[in-house]
Amino acid sequence: MELNNVADDEIDFSSSHVKLLKEEPFRYGSENSVNELLVAAEMRGVSDLSIVSDGVIHAQINGRPFIASSRALQPSEVDAILSVLWRSGDASGILRQGRPLDFAYEVKLDRATRRRYRVNATGITAFNAVGAEIAIRSLPHLTPSLDSVKFEDEVRDYLNPKSGIVVVAGGTGHGKSTTLAAITRMHLEDRDTPKKIIDYQAPIEFTYRDILDTYTDSGAFVIQSEIGEGRNLPTFGKAIWTSLRRAPHIINVGEARDYESMSGCVTAALQGHVVNTTTHAGSVAETLRRMVVEFPSDQQKSRAYDLITSLKLVVAQHLVPSFDQKSRFAVREYLAFTDVVRDRFLETDISQWTRVTKGLFKDKQKDRRIVGRSLEETIDLKIRDGSLTEKVARNYLGNIYF
Repeated sequence: MELNNVADDEIDFSSSHVKLLKEEPFRYGSENSVNELLVAAEMRGVSDLSIVSDGVIHAQINGRPFIASSRALQPSEVDAILSVLWRSGDASGILRQGRPLDFAYEVKLDRATRRRYRVNATGITAFNAVGAEIAIRSLPHLTPSLDSVKFEDEVRDYLNPKSGIVVVAGGTGHGKSTTLAAITRMHLEDRDTPKKIIDYQAPIEFTYRDILDTYTDSGAFVIQSEIGEGRNLPTFGKAIWTSLRRAPHIINVGEARDYESMSGCVTAALQGHVVNTTTHAGSVAETLRRMVVEFPSDQQKSRAYDLITSLKLVVAQHLVPSFDQKSRFAVREYLAFTDVVRDRFLETDISQWTRVTKGLFKDKQKDRRIVGRSLEETIDLKIRDGSLTEKVARNYLGNIYF
């Protein structure tokens, strides 16, 4: 694939526009034009593209949106792009039935080099007509490490329990899958205690090819299934129950998002497995509340006991931009579920868990059995070491911190 049409001018972060291609095609819709756009966006540092019927292309760089095309795309043009990505002409018809599409797309640059993208297509109303938004995220081709995501040393030992649940929480686009991939890499690189890892993603973002190709003499291995309509398995919940019959050491659940998946995670942990998962929440307390409320009201008390018994570590993270706006880094809150921490929660009503969490963060100063750090403490540390300014903290974390 030729890459000579990728724009090479310096990006002006004070502008509302970013140029991806030196020359835009008269019409998008061919496989070559779509592939060229995706690769150019990735090379320009774009994490997410939004392609909308009757709208210009938008690109996000370090969480900030830019206008990335000189014209609005026609609805038929967007339909053609979707057909290329879905590799079938029935994609638009599926959206019109009210069914969104989540899948992965791969571009082959040469014999040895490929680029992968996560695609979500959703039906929308554009200028009073039926249309679509195609949200495309560039997927890293190298597996991140705990060092590269700057995962805190204090709680790394809690990532390798004999059984139990490790939760990485955060909002959409705040690096949950990346952190989970770094944890998986840690296990794949462990030659002393190799493990069988069953990995469920929707769609598959990290393939771990680079790690598996490097550690060919290790007994550790990972088996992946894609979750979603027309994929390997329909839901995370069904995937978890299937994995219990496959003798895994570790089960990665891309997202614990509903009763079925939450219940499956807890059951798998109670049966002696390690479960690594993510959920949408902004703090440790919100994560606990989010997981408990998925259970029916008549089960919440008993399932809350099972959840607290199963949990080993909860990490909630937020990505904020660096000073030069060219990258982002994680600001984390975390709590390890040691015996003393579990006792605090188990002896308190669910409605008071937020108060318990705050109390634990406060009491850790005088009780070494409590391992954790509040978001407020992390922000203060980042401001003191110069990696974060109060202005950025206010802009990106103000609703949580200030």
